[in-house]
Amino acid sequence: MRNITRALIIQLLVGTVFALHGKIVFYDGTYVVGKVTKVDESTVYIVPIGLDTSEGVLVGNIDSLKLENGMVPVINSAVKYFYQNGEFLANEDDWMDEYGDFQYDDYALIQEEYKYEESRKTAQQYYQLSISGGFPILAANSMKEHESYSGPKEKLYFNLSGSFQLPYYPTGALDISPGMRFMTFGWENSYNGQWKCLQLVTFASIDFKPIFYFLPKGIHTSLDIGFSYNMAFDSDQDSLGYFGETVQPALPGQEYGGVGFNIGGSLDYWLDELPIAIRLYGQGYFIPQAPPFPELRTMFGSIGLSVVVVLKRH
Repeated sequence: MRNITRALIIQLLVGTVFALHGKIVFYDGTYVVGKVTKVDESTVYIVPIGLDTSEGVLVGNIDSLKLENGMVPVINSAVKYFYQNGEFLANEDDWMDEYGDFQYDDYALIQEEYKYEESRKTAQQYYQLSISGGFPILAANSMKEHESYSGPKEKLYFNLSGSFQLPYYPTGALDISPGMRFMTFGWENSYNGQWKCLQLVTFASIDFKPIFYFLPKGIHTSLDIGFSYNMAFDSDQDSLGYFGETVQPALPGQEYGGVGFNIGGSLDYWLDELPIAIRLYGQGYFIPQAPPFPELRTMFGSIGLSVVVVLKRH
């Protein structure tokens, strides 16, 4: 009995002494980090961080096993190297590499220096769709009624928009995402008439999270800059009197359209467990004036709310 106990203790000590730090990655993206004591044809034995005893993991559940020395003994549930007592032995009976044309040593060499770090992609590293609603809160004088006009005040129409964005890409100290947006807007006053318009925008969203890292995890601040093309889909340029009567009909051939630009900012909250973000934004829109002055610019500003959906497969 004493000899059996001694043998078990020696085997345990030998396994611990020759253990290598490693990381087992499963097919669902989760992983286990700890000391790998043994790899055989069916099982990887690992002592997870925080535990004192070895656990066996079936290789059929393992996407990859990476060790601190750069070796990759298991990849795609196939054992390439056995490991025990500090020694590696190539698996010569690898039926998955029938032609011997996969260079597993090359695969190990191209890996970065071994690090214990989270590999899961963030929500901002996926494509995104969003819908938004904005309320105009200010406008240039060229969109307002004249002070001398005693009739109804000017109207600025509600803005409804839909956007598509690419993933955010690290660029210097910032994360930048290009995108495209369609938006409705319009206004009405006595001397411009009524204009209902559509805007197509190509823009870049610049996220300051890498700089403002100290903010809570889900909070992001962004700057949006874009160029727009604006066109009218409905208009009535008759000039109206105090009682709504037409005092000057629209001139023939008057069309609205032209380029402009937008600039604004947003405060985003990205939900941790759901592929959704809530965005509060303020935006300034610099657009062409209504005919007969389309070569001049006017502007209005809106505040609004967006719901962002992350196109992430679950």
